[in-house]
Amino acid sequence: MRQESFRFKKFGVDDRRCGMKVGTDGVVLGAWVNCIGVSRAADIGAGSGLISLMLAQRGVDEIDAVEIDHLSATDARENASFSPWCDKINIHECSFIDYIPQSKLDLIVSNPPFFGENEIAPDMQRALARHEGQLNYSTLIDFAVKWLNDTGRLAFIYPTGREDEIIYKAEMSHIKLRRICHMRQRVDRPFVRTMFEFSKIDGPIETSELTIRENENNQYTPQFSKLCKDFYLEL
Repeated sequence: MRQESFRFKKFGVDDRRCGMKVGTDGVVLGAWVNCIGVSRAADIGAGSGLISLMLAQRGVDEIDAVEIDHLSATDARENASFSPWCDKINIHECSFIDYIPQSKLDLIVSNPPFFGENEIAPDMQRALARHEGQLNYSTLIDFAVKWLNDTGRLAFIYPTGREDEIIYKAEMSHIKLRRICHMRQRVDRPFVRTMFEFSKIDGPIETSELTIRENENNQYTPQFSKLCKDFYLEL
């Protein structure tokens, strides 16, 4: 009998073998990213396949889930096969540097590693999933410049505090910031994550904030509930 670590409204995720467990970052990014007009997408550093499954639920026709770690890719492959969208999700067990899409992409999305040089996780598999090595904001931007189509978008989440260097790198690579969202756990706490969406097409920048839980009762905020209501069972 299949065991699931997390049950969402329309799919389940088993992440027991995956170095990076299902967390709020991935769920929020999968719900926040703009899927309008997206037919082909790539989920880079897919882990257990959470974001790929969310994109499929949101109507993306074809998703390449790219994951270098064998055990994580095994989870992603199994999770996709047990979902209603097994024909939409393709698992690529390789480094994203070696991944070559069949055609240009409408969307590239990633919840990339973000431990720095002095913050390496003690477990080897978790270190691979969390350590900022080959897969980081800079290499993601370079990858997007090469593989996005003319109207395609790049979206990812990163620790707050590096916005200036990330936006500068994108500008130097000729892709433009179009959406940015600052995320925090509660209203009385600082922002800890920032979600970015870039495009090759310039235009106005949509800026927003997301608070996950209410200050006093620890309930989800209306804003968070609205964003994630199609996925979390309790919403």
